[in-house]
Amino acid sequence: MACVPGLATPLPVSTLDANAINTYILQTAEVAVRQTASVPTLTATATLRSTFTPEPTFTPIGTFIPPTQIPVSQIRYFRVKHDSQLAIYNYKSRTASKKWPVEAWGLQTPEVVPLSVGLNISLGTNRTTTDGNWGIYIEFLNNNNKQKLNYLKADNTALFDGAGFPQMESLTMGGNVITLDEMSNDWGRVHTFDYNNPGPLKDVNYSTNPDLIQKFVVVAWSRSTKATFWVNAPVGDLYWPLVSDHAVWIPMEYLEPFPSLPVDVTANETQAIRENPLTDSPLNRTELVEGKTVTVVEYFPSASDVWGQLSGGGWIKLLRGPSQYLTSWHMETQPPLPPSE
Repeated sequence: MACVPGLATPLPVSTLDANAINTYILQTAEVAVRQTASVPTLTATATLRSTFTPEPTFTPIGTFIPPTQIPVSQIRYFRVKHDSQLAIYNYKSRTASKKWPVEAWGLQTPEVVPLSVGLNISLGTNRTTTDGNWGIYIEFLNNNNKQKLNYLKADNTALFDGAGFPQMESLTMGGNVITLDEMSNDWGRVHTFDYNNPGPLKDVNYSTNPDLIQKFVVVAWSRSTKATFWVNAPVGDLYWPLVSDHAVWIPMEYLEPFPSLPVDVTANETQAIRENPLTDSPLNRTELVEGKTVTVVEYFPSASDVWGQLSGGGWIKLLRGPSQYLTSWHMETQPPLPPSE
C-alpha cells in the first residue's frame, strides 16, 4: 500500500497568504483548547507480542459526550504501534514479506495505518477534501516548501494515493500519538480536527499537538541485518493534519496506551524541573536528582518527546525521542524520528 516513489508527481503549490491562517481563525468559532492549566498556549526495533486489552476508561475530548462515557481526569494518549509490534506483519517491516513487490516498490514504504469508517476493516476508509483553507494549512505545516508539498500531495504517495490531491485518505502512521473520543468492541474512535469548525490553527503544530498533527514515517527492511528500521521521507520531515469529515476508527490492538496515571518514576539522570513543558521554560525547582523517585500526574507529548507533570508541581522530560528515556518511565512503541529542522 502506498509505496514511497523515487520521484513524486509535481503539483502546483498555491500562494500562501501570510494572513491566511489568521483569517481562517476569524472565520471559525472558538473551540476550547485541550491543555492543562499550566501548559502554555502555545526507530531501533522493540517487539510487543501481547495484544493490549484496554482498561474500561477513556478520555472524552472537547465537548463530545459519547453514550457510554466513563471520564477520567487526564487526557489518555496512545501511540500507534509499528510493523515490528504487529502479528499481521510477522513482527517485522511489511516490506520484509515474501509477497512484497520489492522490485517495483523497494524495501522502504510509508508505515501507513488506515482508519476505518466503522468497527470493521472491510468497511474501508474515508477521503476528506483538503483544498481551500485546509490546503493552506498543510502548506503552513510544511513551511510552504515546494519540494515537500509536491511529494506530500502527489497521487502516488500515501496521503493522496490513487485519488490525488485534495482527496486525503484517512490514516495515521506508526509511532504517532493519537487520542480517542470513544472505545467500543475493541475499536477506538479517533479524535480528529472538526472539519468544519476546527478552531484556532495558527499555533497548532507537531510540537504543541502531535495527536492532531501527524508526522510522515517510512518503515524499511535491511536484508543484510534482517532488521526493521525507520527513516524520514526522501524530502525530509513531512506533516499533515489529522482531519476527517467522517468519524474514523482504529483497532485497539494497533495502539499502545501511555502508562496509566498517576505513575511513580525514578530519574535515570539529573535534570532540571521546569515551570512548563518547554526546554527553555524557567526553572521551577533546582533539579530532579538521579535516583530520586517522583510521581507524574499528567502528560504533555511534544513532537517526539514526552513531558510529565509532577504531583508537587513543575515538569520533567520523560522521553527525548526516539529512545532516550530520562526516567524509569518507558513505552515499547518508539515515536517518529525527531524533527530535523
